[in-house]
Amino acid sequence: MALPVSLIATFCNLIAFLAAEGGYSSVSLTVGYVGQMTGHMFPILLNIYLATYVASTRRLPKAAAISCSLAVFFIVSQKWNLISPVIPLPNNFALSLLSAYITCIVIGYIKQVRYFSLSDFNSVVDNSANMIMICILSLGSVLSFFFIAELFFEAYILPLVQLPSLDPSSFYDGLLYEFIRGVLWSVGVNGHNVLHMFKTELYDITVANMADWHNFGTELNIISTNFYDFYTGMGGSGNTISLVLCMLFFSKNKNYRMLAKAVLILSLFNINEPVLFGVPVIFNPIMIVPFLLVPLSSFLLAYGATYIGLIPPLSVVQSWIVPPVISGYLATEGSLVTPLFQIALIAFGMALYYPFFRFMDKRSTGLDLSSIFNNRFFNDEEIQTRSRLTSFIPSLQSNLEAQKEVESLQSNGSFVLHYQPQVDVNTQDVVGFEVLIRYQTKDGKIKPPYFLKSFSQLGLMPELDFWVIDHAVKAAAPYANSPGFCISINVSPETVLTKGFVKSLKRIVAQSELSFEQVEIEITEELLVKDEAKTAKIINELQALGLSVALDDFGTGYSSLAYLSRFDFDKIKIDRSLVLNLDTERGKSLFGVVVQLSRITNAQILVEGIETDKDLAFIAELGVRYVQGYYYYRPMSLEALEADGIILSSVNRVSSEGELG
Repeated sequence: MALPVSLIATFCNLIAFLAAEGGYSSVSLTVGYVGQMTGHMFPILLNIYLATYVASTRRLPKAAAISCSLAVFFIVSQKWNLISPVIPLPNNFALSLLSAYITCIVIGYIKQVRYFSLSDFNSVVDNSANMIMICILSLGSVLSFFFIAELFFEAYILPLVQLPSLDPSSFYDGLLYEFIRGVLWSVGVNGHNVLHMFKTELYDITVANMADWHNFGTELNIISTNFYDFYTGMGGSGNTISLVLCMLFFSKNKNYRMLAKAVLILSLFNINEPVLFGVPVIFNPIMIVPFLLVPLSSFLLAYGATYIGLIPPLSVVQSWIVPPVISGYLATEGSLVTPLFQIALIAFGMALYYPFFRFMDKRSTGLDLSSIFNNRFFNDEEIQTRSRLTSFIPSLQSNLEAQKEVESLQSNGSFVLHYQPQVDVNTQDVVGFEVLIRYQTKDGKIKPPYFLKSFSQLGLMPELDFWVIDHAVKAAAPYANSPGFCISINVSPETVLTKGFVKSLKRIVAQSELSFEQVEIEITEELLVKDEAKTAKIINELQALGLSVALDDFGTGYSSLAYLSRFDFDKIKIDRSLVLNLDTERGKSLFGVVVQLSRITNAQILVEGIETDKDLAFIAELGVRYVQGYYYYRPMSLEALEADGIILSSVNRVSSEGELG
């Protein structure tokens, strides 16, 4: 949503310029003011977006994060004289981002203090009081930090980093000016505003020099006010028209191509804020390199070409908004060599930008990044938040399809839980149920979890897993006293490694009708590979609570056989893919080896995917006692399980006992 704001502002500025050129001064003033007002909203929106995003990823209260970061941004801007003189609003991109990030970090630390915790289990009054205290402490802490930083900067840093006095006509000072301007833009500071005195002085020198040239034949200076506009600022600072053309012609990411098409007209008029924030270039260590290198190289080439007489010096002052090629023609009073030289500079810039952009383009095709999800799925407000943020930066827009799929799930149906019984082969008794998430469309059709990849891509597996856990233990309440009743829940690696996972799981189970011994957590080999030390600690904590831990899908994926000796699992679930190969001798031999390896751990062994008598007979020969599969039961709802007499609720159990009595 922020990118359109930048586009609106820049289009308004363009229309204002064209209206002024056409003699419509009143239209120009009105539209120009709208453009300025809209443009000045951009740092504020950026502050809100970053605060919202950090709050989402760190699970902070968004109201506190947004209000505090905005307050800090305005207060510090006022104190540091960073309020725009044109529109009385803060207008510093770097401070916008910094204030939001630091505020969220401080809120995160304060929220960890037990006295200020926010929980659904607290009363509204307690949560409100804690929220107010979090805001007060956060504001006080962050403002104190900024004011102390100001004192330190003024006392120790400022005397050392005074901007040098630059000679506008000097080759070396011109090169330094271009470098400083690029560095400032790369961290979100408007280099034109900071160095406006240099450009103002250069403009006066240029006008006087060109007047002397026309009147007295004085030699024209090589460096003029338009020298930077027409050679190092084509498309905007950094010669970003070269970057736009790179995106347009060479990008494999459709989002980059869409961005290029949207901003091309603006780049032709040397307006590049949408590019700087859309790619992004600002705060991007990859793109900052060519962003600095291209204009510096163009400066050297243009200066050298003018010095040796390859192109004539600029002899007429033109507006910075005149498009490249046309600008060279007009500024040299009809020279055809200068426009051709500008085209060559643009092509040269594309060659420099290309390898860096290619790296960004490759990253964007597989970059993972997401919530106002309603209670039909889970009670969280992060999906639309992160999803909208992903559309702010095209390098994160590769998640767009995943976002659309998740949003479609919201409007077209709801999640439901099904349970697949696990059976003791010896007694034919049901000994547990694996909880499986399904999607039910509005017309009642049940679909498998095809959406898991999208949730994972958007970083939403923790929310989805906790929704499953919470609903599973609550739905199981009527069956908690059934003999041998136990549910097994598969949890993704992202969720297990989430900070506070064990604590959250403990709270959910403790507040349910189930005991810890009635809940089993299934993890995969992928988790063991991701973080062995942390996983071992989490497994021990779960088992200390009384929860069982099962290794799911054993025999596939990473083939981490060594991990069997390092972790104490309560159950090992052999994957269905090994059962599918039992029709060959090699498959049977391999399956037997996997069973033997599993027995070394002294854990229960359960085989998934049993569907035929032949499969069951072979499993029984190996002495495997527990199975799960269509041979016995398909996944069903709890109501269907109860209707088939597979489990009894507390009400039906009392009724049955009454009949027997």
